[in-house]
Amino acid sequence: MSSTTTTPATSPRVIAHWAGPALIAAALVSLVAEAIVASAWDRRPYSYIEDYVNFLGSPYAGEFRGVLISSPLWWLMSIAWIVAGTLVAAASIALSRRLTGWRQQTIRSLGVAQGIALILFAVFPLGPARFDDGTLPLYLLGAFLSIIAGNALAIVTGLSSESLGLPRWLSIVSITLGATGLLNIPLTYGWVPTGLAERISLYSYLLWAVITGLTLIRSAAGKAHTQQ
Repeated sequence: MSSTTTTPATSPRVIAHWAGPALIAAALVSLVAEAIVASAWDRRPYSYIEDYVNFLGSPYAGEFRGVLISSPLWWLMSIAWIVAGTLVAAASIALSRRLTGWRQQTIRSLGVAQGIALILFAVFPLGPARFDDGTLPLYLLGAFLSIIAGNALAIVTGLSSESLGLPRWLSIVSITLGATGLLNIPLTYGWVPTGLAERISLYSYLLWAVITGLTLIRSAAGKAHTQQ
């Protein structure tokens, strides 16, 4: 017997109506903005391999610790991170309504944490100001929490796939992507170029969001078709 009770407010179709598109939009907003902002760097090309992801959202223009930062469209990247974080939080809350117990609380908490982390990541970008005003811990909190919360969300969602009415293959994919993003932090930092190391953990979570969003929508559409 299922541990959840389906009501009109928690049906798979209603969840997909909110969570599926929200997860897809969060990933697309982040990736599209990243590409646009990176291409707009005007003093030198931005490197996806070498440069910190957060440099894209930094209003500081000049040399910082031996690296030239020049991101004229920093504001676009900052807005994108805030929008993406809000969408992930909303999607997580919607998904949690189909669950009970620790799964419900964990998915909801991780989604909200991811939203807060991305807002901190946007509001406190890396640069000289973080050292001058003592807000470097806030940048670090946003940076590490976004990676940890996002990939942990993928894992817990994968563990909850049966209760969410999602296929088993998605559970395996979700756990694999989330574990990859989390393990990448201690395994690659220090010997893999910074930009690449960050993006392994970032893109694992974004790929999970797209795949899960599409699966939610497809699953709900299939259930609606069989009920007709």
